[in-house]
Amino acid sequence: MIAIPELVGDASPTFVTEALRDGGAIGSDSSVAEVSVQQIGEGVGIVGQLARLTLRYEGQAERAPSSVILKIPSEYPQNRGIGDHYNFYEREGRFYQQLAGKVGVRTPSCYFNHIDTESNSFALMLEDFGERTMISQIAGIGVERALESVRAIAAVHAEFWASPRLDGLDWMPSLDAPINMSAGEQYRKAWPVAIDLLGDALSPDARALGERIKEAWEQVNQAGCDASPATVCHGDFRVDNLMFDDTAADAERVGVIDWQISYQGPGISDICYLLTQSMDPEVCRESERTIVDTWYDTVSEHLGGSPAGYSRHDAWTEYRRTLLGVTVYPISGAGSMDPANERGRQLVEAMARRSFEAALALDAGEFLPN
Repeated sequence: MIAIPELVGDASPTFVTEALRDGGAIGSDSSVAEVSVQQIGEGVGIVGQLARLTLRYEGQAERAPSSVILKIPSEYPQNRGIGDHYNFYEREGRFYQQLAGKVGVRTPSCYFNHIDTESNSFALMLEDFGERTMISQIAGIGVERALESVRAIAAVHAEFWASPRLDGLDWMPSLDAPINMSAGEQYRKAWPVAIDLLGDALSPDARALGERIKEAWEQVNQAGCDASPATVCHGDFRVDNLMFDDTAADAERVGVIDWQISYQGPGISDICYLLTQSMDPEVCRESERTIVDTWYDTVSEHLGGSPAGYSRHDAWTEYRRTLLGVTVYPISGAGSMDPANERGRQLVEAMARRSFEAALALDAGEFLPN
């Protein structure tokens, strides 16, 4: 049994050697002699610890990775509790075990995948995408990058669109499964803490809308699931989890990381989350209809025709309804988890402000009960 470190800074040459051998990345004639640890993703990956491990070897090490990304559960009890409650760590491990490389979008190669549900122990050692272009979510994504990202995830949505293969993914719950529906109660518990933390980031109109959403979140979520065919959704499709390579072939240009929140549900939820929480509100308002149409057209292209029983109008309607549901991300982040540092606080503030402004701009409140 390989002993998993509790902190990424404790990743030793012995641990990394055992992990890479276990995953087949190196043989018994190779070993890691030195490990340089650079913690990354602080204020980005709030539910997990991330580090780039730069490696030096002894022995035969042809084709061995010079660096890897280590991902283990959060060290903060609040955040770890959220990850455990929703089975985020197991979900991502199962994704790399069963789906990575088969979903139609570029994901990191996995060198080591530790899933031990009995001891609640998890770890991933992944390909380093460090040479790719990264964009700050706080700064926001532009229209061209948004279109590029939407086309990439549309390939995933089309691959599993209303597919019987979804039945075999028992570790990936539907968006309306009890475990995901419990986000409504989390929303209500987190709301007063989030309001205190966010302060003036939320306007009076946004606060009034949030008061209505938190009491009807489950109803809104269920209505969206009932109205849309299910597919595999990333669940955390924001620009902090996207890495770009402009020199790669089209199918490889957008690298998608962090599949912890993956679920079976409406593909439009990934699009809504990206646009409303990774774009400046003004840029979002000017381009969101075009981007939603691009997503729909790309799914249709992959399917060989428009999705049965799901029109372009349906996609736009469900985009507007989903504006209400995705507000759960920043409210839960602000009110239930430790943002870890100033960057984390700025991130949840930007996500909350953008999300509520988008919902107000498109009058999404009409989907709420009176």
